[in-house]
Amino acid sequence: MSHVQRPGTTGRPIPVTEWIVAATGAVLVAGTIGYLVYLALSRDEGPPDLRITAAGVVELPDGWLVRFRAVNAGAQAAVQLQVEGVLAGPDGAIETAEATIDYLPPRSEREGGLIFSRDPRRHELRLRAEGYALP
Repeated sequence: MSHVQRPGTTGRPIPVTEWIVAATGAVLVAGTIGYLVYLALSRDEGPPDLRITAAGVVELPDGWLVRFRAVNAGAQAAVQLQVEGVLAGPDGAIETAEATIDYLPPRSEREGGLIFSRDPRRHELRLRAEGYALP
């Protein structure tokens, strides 16, 4: 194995494997910094792009839980996101439930739940983002 002598020392030479490991670490750190700079400079400043979808229904002792997933595909965060769920029948809204998601970062998702007194599987369930604030 080839060795490189440390400058200004008469001690043990630095093995080539240590140089390879050090160079690999330097490349990884430089790549990470470059990627973070790229993200910072290429940020799209569009509004949050919110989607609410049902993720399942669970029967509770005193009602029904509708699990939902809130997805923010946009480049800006949403805070105090109001999620509304409406059970609708032929004559209109039967029951409404609301939940708040404190913080939904850009390009991320959170889960939550809405509680109804009626079985959501027997009615039309409508989920929507009702409003949010910008951080």
